[in-house]
Amino acid sequence: MTQAYKIKLAAIAKDEGFYLPLWVYHHLHFGFDVIDIRVNDTTDNSLEILKKLKTIYGERLRFSLADQIMAECQTKGIHFQTYIYKQIYQETLSEDFTHLIFLDIDEYWCSADFSKTIKDFLTQVSNFDVCMFQWLIELPNSERNMEDFAFKLIMKGQKSNHVKSLLDLKAEVKGVNIHNYIIDKGDYILSDKGRVDFAEANKDRGVLPVDLHEQSRLTLSNYFVFHFVFRSQDEYIASLLRGNKQSGGSFFLKRNRIGFIPTYARKYILRWIIPEDSLMPYKREFFKILKLLKTDLIEASSFVLVRKQAVLDYLKDDVFLQQVNANKMRGIDEGIYQSKKINYFIKAKVSNICFDEQLGCCKFSCEVTSEQVAYELVITRSFAKEPVIAKIHLLSIEQRSSYDIKKFYIEIDISQLTDVVYNKTPPFCLAARVNNELFLLEMYQFRELSTLILPKIMQMRGATSKKELKQSKSISLQMLQAEKKNFWQKLFNKS
Repeated sequence: MTQAYKIKLAAIAKDEGFYLPLWVYHHLHFGFDVIDIRVNDTTDNSLEILKKLKTIYGERLRFSLADQIMAECQTKGIHFQTYIYKQIYQETLSEDFTHLIFLDIDEYWCSADFSKTIKDFLTQVSNFDVCMFQWLIELPNSERNMEDFAFKLIMKGQKSNHVKSLLDLKAEVKGVNIHNYIIDKGDYILSDKGRVDFAEANKDRGVLPVDLHEQSRLTLSNYFVFHFVFRSQDEYIASLLRGNKQSGGSFFLKRNRIGFIPTYARKYILRWIIPEDSLMPYKREFFKILKLLKTDLIEASSFVLVRKQAVLDYLKDDVFLQQVNANKMRGIDEGIYQSKKINYFIKAKVSNICFDEQLGCCKFSCEVTSEQVAYELVITRSFAKEPVIAKIHLLSIEQRSSYDIKKFYIEIDISQLTDVVYNKTPPFCLAARVNNELFLLEMYQFRELSTLILPKIMQMRGATSKKELKQSKSISLQMLQAEKKNFWQKLFNKS
């Protein structure tokens, strides 16, 4: 007797209106029974599009607005995406599903032959607690346009060691993360049935061990998650504006992008050839649905272009913002984006970076070499121009014929750094203000400090949130709604 499977796919979505029709169609086409989307902090017409898709797919498509939950998470200092995933997992346990997977809207579960479904896969591979599907990351293509169909006969990508995971809901889950689930002595496998053993101390499990990844990175898996990180250059730039509120951050541009360039060395490029007799019927059926959404998608595409222009305007003529976001803009055609020329010679060498846990402050020394021009050292909030209070001590000045060398000792209390949410992310920047213009001197050498200060900051957030929770929940939602209303005004307040 054939095993009956019922699989839920869940996601959060922010400003994804242009992409929702294909993403929903694709996964229902490939055998997922129900899609559950939690819309949050959205400024486009996602809800209108989802309502129309609901008339097509009925009970197979669920969606709800999660702004209230996001507001509460921000008030409490809780990671929204992880929180909502845990909530969905708990809800799913009370339903009749057998499996659950979480994907982002730029991630597509795929079979290499583009015909086998998730249920076909489960009939072949069913004895696991968690099955992990590796990312096949899209290769950037500067010739691609927004109007181009996402899938074509020849796709190019690079296999990543990051995974997205399908859970057997009978497993005893101890934790729910963005990329995986925590199960004591769990049976973790890859889609090729290879077993993966994680150290008990590994509480993330979203990244495969290096040796295991290296063994197969030049082999296309039969099943994987295709990750549309780039799409067209316009779409890539627009996607940067989504920020990282779902992770508790408050910055305008995404942090986890490295530019419109291949993720890995070009020698790791894989060709994925989709059979024409699988792709053509897929496209025909989707285009039937597209006709019902033509006006909505035109509006959604305009939102994408507005966000793209907002990013370019945000960076335009601002040397500091261009410097801190330089990695994200690598590979963009010069006809679309050009960085501003720096008119001054000024550089810094930092040393003795440390966190004094007893005093609760970050410390470092720096030597600044510059042409003979007046400047002021500034510590700014990570990736932003907002200054933080710091003690900056000038230790010595050495004047040469055409330049000066100044040595400083700097302290920053961690109470000034409470917005830090990621390990390995610089908690602050060292900058210089010259003639009222800000220049980045150093950022990435401070990354290790985040790992050291994050536990303390989480404690501080917890203490703060207890006080804030005395306010009503409605105030949190009102604040979030006001923030969305003033989104564009905030975006351009760069001073």
